[in-house]
This record gives sequence, structure tokens and C-alpha cells, in this order.
Amino acid sequence: MKILAIMGSPHKGNTYEVLERIEKQLKGYSNVDFEYIHLKDLDIKPCKGCFVCFLRGEEKCPLKDDVRSIASKMDEADGVIFATPVYSMHVSYLLKNFIDRISYNFHRPRYFGKYALNVVVTANMGMKDTLKYLSGLTLCWGFEQTGKLGYWMAPKNTTLRVFKKNKVNTEKEVEKFYRAIKENRKRKLTFIDYIMFHSTRAIFSKSGELSPTDYKYYNDKGWFDKKKKYFFDHIQHNPIKSGIARLMGIMMGRQLEKSLRKSGK
Repeated sequence: MKILAIMGSPHKGNTYEVLERIEKQLKGYSNVDFEYIHLKDLDIKPCKGCFVCFLRGEEKCPLKDDVRSIASKMDEADGVIFATPVYSMHVSYLLKNFIDRISYNFHRPRYFGKYALNVVVTANMGMKDTLKYLSGLTLCWGFEQTGKLGYWMAPKNTTLRVFKKNKVNTEKEVEKFYRAIKENRKRKLTFIDYIMFHSTRAIFSKSGELSPTDYKYYNDKGWFDKKKKYFFDHIQHNPIKSGIARLMGIMMGRQLEKSLRKSGK
């Protein structure tokens, strides 16, 4: 079992301390390979906003650095831990920069059958919003989320006191993460899962000229097939939720097609 921990802190402080605790527990189970990615130590250039990765594919990105090697490690991992301190009510600049560089995953999700655990550390505010952001992100990328971990911890180099108590059960959440990966149970799809599948495939099925790379990706995966229930097959299917989401997707596709016709006049 390969676990990849992507560390968004610029130093080895509270966030790293939490990850070490998680690593120790995971390594107590059998056959766990735990690897850190310290973003602070890698060459990750700021996104240029050129949109090349969306239009022509991520391999065409003009920036040559360590991003692709990190993305490859994510592809190989069974589970990924995203860990960050809260800076200015959000994820750290290191993690946000990396997320921006692989944002093509929002158009071309690929982590189905893999699991994510989000870890957030803050001295005061921003925990809820930061965890919500990471949850939405990993969901859009295809990960299944087993839980989340949020901690109130005072910065190590200050005398600041934290009055809020940590109520999170670290051991329980880490065990859930491990068991989910090991047992690989069929994914129980939510209505949001179905909405994502049917809406995005409806949009990209009508966007061959506007988004040729996205269209090809969906087509190569077989996701335009009307018999396809979801992005991958290892699921617990709910025909009622799927049917409602499919109808909504058809309506979105027709609306997009109508808009494209108008813009072409």
C-alpha cells in the first residue's frame, strides 16, 4: 500500500508533527509504504495562467520543473494525504501553487479508486473553510474521502495560546483511511457524484471544438457511452439518483449547445 503525504508547510512545525503521528500509526499496519513530498524543497514555478494544460494537455505545459514527477507519484499512490497550515484563511501558498499547476484535474479527473485524507492545522481561524476547500478539490479530482483532520495548535515559535480544544480522533480517522484502502469496497455514490459525472460529460460532449483535449480524454475513457453509470465501475449504483442527475446533465448539455449556436452567429 502506497501512501503519499503532500506537505504544504514551509517548515517542519505543527503540520509536520501531525503527519509524523499519522505516519507512525500507518506504519504500524502491514505493508505500508509512506512517502513525504515536501513542497518547500522542490522546484515548483508559479502558474502562468496560459491555459495550455487545459487546451492542449498537461504535457504541453511550458514550465519545466518538479510538478510532473509529483503528479506521477500521485498516480502511483493508493492514498494521498494533503496537509497544510492555514495561512490567511486558506491553504498555504506552497500547496495552492501546486494545486494551480495541476488544476487540469478539474477538467480531466483521474483519481477514481484512490483515497484522500485532508489535514489542516491552524492557530485560530480558517479551519472549516480550508477543509471545505480541500474536500471539494479532492472530490472533483476523483478521490474518495474517508474523513478529515483539523487541529488547533499554537505556532511553535510564539507564546500564543490556543483556547479551543482539539476534538478530532486522529487514530480513528487514520484507521478509517487505512481500512478503506485495504478493503477497497465499492464506492457508494452520492447525488453530488452523479451530478458531477452526468453534467461534465454532457458539457464536454458538446465542446469538441472548444475543449478538444477534454473531449478526447472523455472519449478515450468511454465516458460518453450512454450505458456508462459513472467514471469507473467499482461502485454501488443508485438508479434513482443517477436518473435525476442524468436528466439534469441532458438539460445542461442542451443549454450549452444552444449558447454555442448563438455565439456562432
